Amino acid sequence: MITLPASLSPALRARLERILKFAMTGGIGFAIDVGTLTLLSAGFGVNPYVARVFAIAVAMFSTWMINRRWTWKVHAKTTDARAVVAEGARYVAVAVGAALVNYGVYAATLYTLDRMIDGWDDLLPPVAAVVGTGVAMFVSWFGYSRFAFRHADPLPPLREG
Repeated sequence: MITLPASLSPALRARLERILKFAMTGGIGFAIDVGTLTLLSAGFGVNPYVARVFAIAVAMFSTWMINRRWTWKVHAKTTDARAVVAEGARYVAVAVGAALVNYGVYAATLYTLDRMIDGWDDLLPPVAAVVGTGVAMFVSWFGYSRFAFRHADPLPPLREG
């Protein structure tokens, strides 16, 4: 549970709590992403561009499960198979869009850093992943909150009137 100061308005606390949960879920997804990427590229010698595709897919599924249960709390609202599949499809659509942004920034960063820094070959993929993930985070938040989990309980208005 996330505890925020009682001095904040309930509407602001609700927003901050959702943002913090989203960020924490993203952190977990990032750890899964970079861990899988590092395991495949440094541990098994898989090309880092190919390894990243698999790493993103594993992280994407993991974050969907966490976000639907914890961040947006829709697991109890969306229980029939058709609704879960529809939600999953919306989530994947947003995640793929964000992943394309992520991968594009990752590839550009990896390409650039590879020419600037010598001898750090095993560290360059995770560094590039940080940059790509940071940019894609904004795409994800907007898409998940407006499209994928659109049936989540709305947040209270910040101002009355």
